[in-house]
Amino acid sequence: MAQRGLCIRNLELARNMLAIQRRNVTSSTQDIQTGLTRKEMYEMVREQQSFKKGEICDSVSVYVRGGAGGMGYQRKNGTGGEGGSVWLEALSMYQNLNHIHHHHNRKYVAGPGDNANTNLIRGLKGEDSVVEVPPGTVATDLRTGKVICDVDREGARYLLQGGEKGGCLVNNYISKRGEERWIKLVLKSIADVGLVGYPNAGKSSLLSVLSTATPTIGSYPFTTLKPTVGHMQTIDRKMVVKIADIPGLIEGASENKGLGHVFLQHIERTKVLLFVLDVQGFTLNRRTPHRSPFETFGYLCRELELYMPGLTKRPIVVAMNKMDTAGSDPEYDQFLGLYKSKLSKLIKVHSIVPISCYTGQGLDQLQDLLYELKYKNKRKITEADVV
Repeated sequence: MAQRGLCIRNLELARNMLAIQRRNVTSSTQDIQTGLTRKEMYEMVREQQSFKKGEICDSVSVYVRGGAGGMGYQRKNGTGGEGGSVWLEALSMYQNLNHIHHHHNRKYVAGPGDNANTNLIRGLKGEDSVVEVPPGTVATDLRTGKVICDVDREGARYLLQGGEKGGCLVNNYISKRGEERWIKLVLKSIADVGLVGYPNAGKSSLLSVLSTATPTIGSYPFTTLKPTVGHMQTIDRKMVVKIADIPGLIEGASENKGLGHVFLQHIERTKVLLFVLDVQGFTLNRRTPHRSPFETFGYLCRELELYMPGLTKRPIVVAMNKMDTAGSDPEYDQFLGLYKSKLSKLIKVHSIVPISCYTGQGLDQLQDLLYELKYKNKRKITEADVV
């Protein structure tokens, strides 16, 4: 009976070893190719497919953890290596946060320090982990709400979480696990030109005809739910202008109504504000009054000033859209007259261009104007412009 029991245990052990070998082979194959399981790969692909061409991820939360310190060696007073740190670095090769949104589990964990031993009296430092972001990204601690850093230039590097010290005489040669925290990354600088307007004014249509982006276009308000960036470039590709289609604003956006702050944050650092107005005016629904193009422009400027004082002092271009509709010429002339008589001294507008995304009217003039504003009259963003 004892011999039979031993044979059964040996058979079970052999089966377990075979199963472990199969799992190791499978996992190693996945690590070499993608580093993801089939389920994780499916989730990642599904998330990537949720973004259309040009759409960006402007806000994402990541988990960071510093590296644990290495164990000390008490016999020879050996000191364990310090744990690695997690850094935030700005690289201009990135234009948005999509690469972090699709990062595996959105976790950045630094490596642990080496343990001290007979041959290594002082352990080596653990490997650092780097979160690469585009310039203009703001990092905030999710628990405290405190701003950790504002990455405003290429190559800037900030510490998100340091590693733990290694084991030594002070801590009885015992190291600690690395501290962890959740970081929220928000991108505020995404384009040279920001499209500003009420819902259904034709911002997405204008972006689609000026650039290679393919935003969602529809005849109903709030068609655009995510910021979209398109690149407008000349034939020789020597001049490129990045245009951001910001989801439509509503009255009270400065008070964060309708996700106002989420959308307005993308306008903070744009160099040029391109107001897209419907020449026929705007009505959100049956319960809201009809706004003329002049009233629409005034309310939009008011929301921008309430959100960030001085924002309307930047170069402003007004694109009067849908000029192909009936009765557009009298409305356009009325807008010009009201602006010159009532608002020209308060809000300086660089140009007012009548356009039609349907017929192509005025689009060439608008393109030349945007190229001129970026390359011939370059405007540096000063400290007063950035909060």
